[in-house]
Amino acid sequence: MEEIAYSEAPHEWMLGLPAFFVVSGLAIFSINWVLRKILGVERKKWFSTSGYFVNEFHEKVERYFRYGSAALYIVLLLIFGFEQGSIYFVLFTFLLSAPQELFKAFLEKKHAENPNDYKFTLLEYPVSIVIFLTCAVTFTPEIFNLFMDELSLIFSN
Repeated sequence: MEEIAYSEAPHEWMLGLPAFFVVSGLAIFSINWVLRKILGVERKKWFSTSGYFVNEFHEKVERYFRYGSAALYIVLLLIFGFEQGSIYFVLFTFLLSAPQELFKAFLEKKHAENPNDYKFTLLEYPVSIVIFLTCAVTFTPEIFNLFMDELSLIFSN
C-alpha cells in the first residue's frame, strides 16, 4: 500500500516566498538608504512615533487614516469573505497608503526642519511599490498571476 507523500505536493511557489521577502526588504532598505544619503535626510527611529509626526495635527489625521483603513478592511472582509476579500485587502492597502503618504509629504514641506524630507517621502512610496511588484513577479510569478487574474475580474465586472 502506497502512502501519500505530502512533501511532494506541488507547492513550489512557497520556495519563492522567503526569497521574495528577503530580497524586497533588502532592496527597499538599500534604496531608501541611498535616497537618504543623496537628499541628506535623517533616518527615523524604527517603531518610534517621536520623529515620525511633523506636528500634533499630523498625528491626529494619521490616526484617522489608520482607524479608517482598519474599519474599511474589516467591512471588505465581511462583505467579500476571506477568499475574495484578501485581494481587496492588498489592493486597498496600496490605494489607501498613497493619500496618507501625500498628506505626510504636504505637511513635511510646510513644517519640517529639513527641506528635503518631503522629497524623500514622495520618492519612497512609489519606489517601494515598484521594488515590491518586481520582486513579486520575479520570485512568486504564480501568486502574482493569480492576483492579476483576480484583479482583472474585479475591474471587468
